[in-house]
Amino acid sequence: MQLSLALARSPLESVRDALLCEFGPQRPVSRMDPISQLVKASISGRTRDAVSWAAFLRLRAEFRCWEDLARAPVAALARLIDDVTFAPDKARHLTTALTMIEAKVGWLSLSHLKTLTVDQARWELQALPGVGVEVAACVLNFSDLAMRALVVDTHIHRVARRIGLVGAGDATHAYHALMDLAPDAWTADDLFELHWLMKRGLGQMLCPHEAPRCGACPMKAICAKVGVEGATVLAWRPRG
Repeated sequence: MQLSLALARSPLESVRDALLCEFGPQRPVSRMDPISQLVKASISGRTRDAVSWAAFLRLRAEFRCWEDLARAPVAALARLIDDVTFAPDKARHLTTALTMIEAKVGWLSLSHLKTLTVDQARWELQALPGVGVEVAACVLNFSDLAMRALVVDTHIHRVARRIGLVGAGDATHAYHALMDLAPDAWTADDLFELHWLMKRGLGQMLCPHEAPRCGACPMKAICAKVGVEGATVLAWRPRG
């Protein structure tokens, strides 16, 4: 049975405030260009950050520019990233995606996405092979496009269900549910910050898949985990 609570304040604001008190601000220090961010995000799925960053740095060292990567043999690219999960598939998808961008835009650039709405830009990215809602949001939010898109990875999806922010559903459902909860006044930097607070602070340090540290968690007062994830779903109505 689900309990719906009508709130004047978005529950995401309460989540962010509690996590900020625990872990402090998490603002971006620098941003990559969108193509570099697409390359990084495309090889990162289901792979530890340290492993995907090392693979990304190998690619930057190997290729003079990303146009060269787009023309590289898939097998050679797969060998360079062989320690990430599904390396052959990611290599094939990445070279195809870069080639498709070149063919559509005329050169290898995604800067034009800044002129689109967030949803329009996300749909264009998700038309590329290997690009789902998480990779698309990474490109839009983490790169110097700095657009309002929340990156929902497996950690955030899990903890969002546990604390009652989203119900059952896949990553796309979770993305839309969380974006609906994001106050209109929040900027791209605010969503960047929420991602890292929920991923590293909550998802990795306090609320992992197994043996969550509930006693140490700043969310325990509002956590909806009562034996079944997502048993309670919070709803809200904006002021006015």
